[in-house]
Amino acid sequence: MVIRPLETNTAYATYDETTHIVYVTYRGSLDSDASSAVYEWLNQLIEMVGTESIFGEIWDFRNVDQFMPDNLQDARKNSRIMNLKQNTGRFPVAMIVKDYYQEEILRGPMKNVPENTRKTIVRSTEAGLAFLQEWHSNHTPESE
Repeated sequence: MVIRPLETNTAYATYDETTHIVYVTYRGSLDSDASSAVYEWLNQLIEMVGTESIFGEIWDFRNVDQFMPDNLQDARKNSRIMNLKQNTGRFPVAMIVKDYYQEEILRGPMKNVPENTRKTIVRSTEAGLAFLQEWHSNHTPESE
């Protein structure tokens, strides 16, 4: 099975078939078109491989210059729809930011709050990978 990456002017998304990790990288001015394209790609990926074949997701926002208002609204809507349609609770999500400003922008719309342990904000890919590993070690079938 060939899973093609998504590549637009402001978004790149790929699935590593070896590690089963989804990587999404945004850049530039992030608008709703970019969010919609990524969530459409993610839905297709999940239909192809199933949520049980996804170890986690790493979203990199460090090269985003501006979050357009329509993007935040669209991302929240698409995330909510995906969570209702798919069993996304099976895998963790790490969001990489470059500064406090990006962290605060993502915290509200993406419901990245302490009660939601499935999502976290990190400052590097290495920290994101460590979070995915830690989350899985704390959420084994025996512990649930």
